[in-house]
Amino acid sequence: MRIAKHEPKQVRFGLDRFLEDPSRRGKRYGLATNPSATTSTGVPAWKALIQHGLGPACLFGPEHGFRGAAQDAVQVEDEVFQGIPAYSLYGRRLEPEPWMLEPLDAVVFDMQDVGCRYYTYLYTLAYLMKSCAAVGTPLIVLDRPNPIGGVKIEGSPIAREHESFVGGYGLVHRYGMTIGEYAEYLRGEYFPACRLEVVPLEGWDRRQPWVETSLPWPLTSPNLPTLSCAELYPGTCLVEGTWLSEGRGTARPFEIIGAPFIDGELLREELARLDLPGLVFMSLFFRPTASKFKDELCEGVLISITDREEVRSLDTGIAIIHTIHRLYPHEFKWREDWDDPSISFFDRLAGGPGLRQMIDRGAPLGECIAFAHEGCDAFLRVRQKYLLYGEDSRP
Repeated sequence: MRIAKHEPKQVRFGLDRFLEDPSRRGKRYGLATNPSATTSTGVPAWKALIQHGLGPACLFGPEHGFRGAAQDAVQVEDEVFQGIPAYSLYGRRLEPEPWMLEPLDAVVFDMQDVGCRYYTYLYTLAYLMKSCAAVGTPLIVLDRPNPIGGVKIEGSPIAREHESFVGGYGLVHRYGMTIGEYAEYLRGEYFPACRLEVVPLEGWDRRQPWVETSLPWPLTSPNLPTLSCAELYPGTCLVEGTWLSEGRGTARPFEIIGAPFIDGELLREELARLDLPGLVFMSLFFRPTASKFKDELCEGVLISITDREEVRSLDTGIAIIHTIHRLYPHEFKWREDWDDPSISFFDRLAGGPGLRQMIDRGAPLGECIAFAHEGCDAFLRVRQKYLLYGEDSRP
């Protein structure tokens, strides 16, 4: 007896639609991209443009570089790739210089984001938009699905005084927009002079999980290898603001959390009592090969998602940090910012010192979570104006 196979709904990237449009020919493009951007058959964006006679005049690379091989927070230098100048936008400059844009008919932006405000590709796009608006060069954004969905919203809008390259432009932690919708939001709220065009997706429903799109999942950055990593990232990335391991240097970054001083089974028991929806915690030992506690034996937990629709990523991250802080108040430490050691990097990610201060003074977990979502409804009202694929969203 043959079991009927469920056929996922076919979705096409903005890149696929851009390539088949004959009106795009004969123009001089700059291409902001990295290996996360491919056609629906896996051809890299830069190569696909060349194959279709749209060979880019120059390339722009974000954090991790055009090649996507650099680790987090590592400055990347300019280079020449197959005879094409590749300018780094994560090194001595964060935005292109006017002379790079002036000869171009347009800049094409194509990168896969992960739906979370910490991801620096968002700010590379914002800085590109600002520069293109100043010079008058059109900007074309090729849309891609939000891999963690376009419905669920988590967190509070970041205030202007706390903006940085890991949080800005009034975004909440999990904002529920595609990169194209985010570009429309940026133009509408911040850069009205930008000559923006978004090439939309074909066939995408904002409630549609990535696994139902028939699209290949890329390595969006060196430490987000899987969809489950991306799903947890809005919450477990907060662990980067502490001296706990967020799993870098393991096969499951942002799914493994721990430290040498933690009793993994005790932590599992305490987290299980919280009955957080959509996931299960499992205790484990691990030894990171890079980053915090390199080559040291650690204990902690592995987070396993059992129901993607129910899991609350931000709440989960806060709950883990709150619990470890409670269990190990003397060993737990907040991590300082790379550029300014007088500032907590946790505050950069959280959007200010308020959440850290509440955890330090022993505020109940429920109060900490409620604080982290203040202002979400106000963001939803602004966001709604820029949605391209329907309006079904919930905080």
